Amino acid sequence: MLKRYYTLIAFLVLFNFSWGQEALLQQVEEYHEVGAYTEAQPILTQIDTAGFDKIKRGKFLYHTALSKINIDAKLVEAYQILLGAKKIVQQNDLAFLFDINDELIYTQLALSSIDENIEALMEENFAIAQELNDPNLLIGCNEYRFYQIERDDPDQHAKQIALFRNSLEIAQKNNLDVQYGNNLINLASVHDNAAQYDSALVYYEKAKDYVRTKDYLPTKIGYYNNLGNTYKNLERYKYAIDTYLEGLQWSNQHETNYLRGVLLANLANAYEQNEDFENGLQTFKKYLNHVDSLDQVERHKAIQELEAKYQVQERKLENAELSAENERQKTMTIAIAGSAFTLLLISGFIYNNQRKKKRLALQEAELEKQRADNLMKNQELATIDAMISGQEKERKRLAQELHDNLGSSLTTIRLYFENLKTHFKEETSTEIYSRTDKLLEETYSTIRSMSHNRHNGVLASKGLIPSLEKLGKNLTDSGRIKVYIHHHGMNRKLENSLELNIFRMLQELLNNVIKHAKATSTTLNIVGTDDAISLMIEDNGRGFTLAKHKENEGMGLYSIEKRIEEMGGTMDIDSSPGNGTTISIDIPIL
Repeated sequence: MLKRYYTLIAFLVLFNFSWGQEALLQQVEEYHEVGAYTEAQPILTQIDTAGFDKIKRGKFLYHTALSKINIDAKLVEAYQILLGAKKIVQQNDLAFLFDINDELIYTQLALSSIDENIEALMEENFAIAQELNDPNLLIGCNEYRFYQIERDDPDQHAKQIALFRNSLEIAQKNNLDVQYGNNLINLASVHDNAAQYDSALVYYEKAKDYVRTKDYLPTKIGYYNNLGNTYKNLERYKYAIDTYLEGLQWSNQHETNYLRGVLLANLANAYEQNEDFENGLQTFKKYLNHVDSLDQVERHKAIQELEAKYQVQERKLENAELSAENERQKTMTIAIAGSAFTLLLISGFIYNNQRKKKRLALQEAELEKQRADNLMKNQELATIDAMISGQEKERKRLAQELHDNLGSSLTTIRLYFENLKTHFKEETSTEIYSRTDKLLEETYSTIRSMSHNRHNGVLASKGLIPSLEKLGKNLTDSGRIKVYIHHHGMNRKLENSLELNIFRMLQELLNNVIKHAKATSTTLNIVGTDDAISLMIEDNGRGFTLAKHKENEGMGLYSIEKRIEEMGGTMDIDSSPGNGTTISIDIPIL
């Protein structure tokens, strides 16, 4: 009954923990629905997926990828995380699988470095939309067909307009206000691409009320960017500038790197077209500060061109008669730009060369550190082997001492009592009694000394679980990491060398979590059965690639694998970059 009670308590604790993590994930989903990625990010980092099922873990990865895309603009890393989410979810939730494929498709469209088959992803989503007959998904498939239309197709724009009108009808028929508004914006964009600018303005005007009430900031920011483009194409530059500035005001609330960068670039171009070179130059500098990935040479050339235009314009306003001098100044500027470009190339070459040397030095230092770590691990293995060997010798010595010392003492005591019983005499009994009493005292002292020596081990006075709980408390109190320990079926005493081995292995694993994983929390589960001990340690750290782990034996896991093999056990590692690490160990009890 008591065992059931403890099991129930453990279940309720785990259930409440899991429920709290699910509530955090729900908050992240609500923020992402309105494009509040910055507000969601700190909550996302607090989530522990240890108690999640496949779908919830897939959703955690999905929203992590959205954060990477919309805040950090790390599209390649987000793409890899989405692939991990898809692998977990598979066919268990078709609607969610559609969303994952959808993000994979649009991420791949934004990247040229990924060579995956985008057509296969689209076909998979076509099949899901047909099977579920979901109007939202059917509209999404129309957007895929939009990207499948060839750019050199003479009917390109007509086909695109037909697709979005079809989506508009589906949205209107099913009262999908969001999809209806989005497709008004899409139709406006297609008309703009077809140089049908007046038609584009009509659809933008129809979408205005929808955009004003829209909570999802990326759509709102994109609307003002596209509308500004249409005004610019109509050479209505002042309207374009005002529209871009309105979009930038919304982007200040959102911090979406990509959209803000696009707005700044378009605004700089609109200032230039309006011959406002001073504001154009300042805006373009803001754009360069915002977009770190822009090529250094292109930045330099663009700034030189804008500065030249600004200087020429100023000189024209001051004195129109100085045109010949202005031409000479322009020639000098080009020459200086060419010289600066050459100097920049040389500086870049020297910088890259120095960076390569520094990277090689760092790699050599890292290899030296790994060699030192391997040496320490091997020494630690030898120490543990010596410790266990010493324990075996101690057991043999104890058995020999029990046989030789205590056995002979107890035999002598028994003979004394037999003598007292059969030859009791008043004058001799006192002496025999005294000898017997002294021998009993010596035997008691011997047993006490042996017992004291026997219990001087690391775990003898506490046991495995209390020792681990003390270790976890000390690590948690340090403030570097939170350690949670759950155990079941461990209320029995294990053989001392087995307890010591398990303690040392878990101590090393926790050391790895702190040293390498950079985790904020880790959970240790220990389950004992009649014939085995099962261990699982999970963390929310940065994870690692298993293939690289096999090449690198300096991570502390090699010594543990070797020890487990010697004990006849098995170890399984589940980890990938950004997803934490789970290590499962099964050790037989012989």
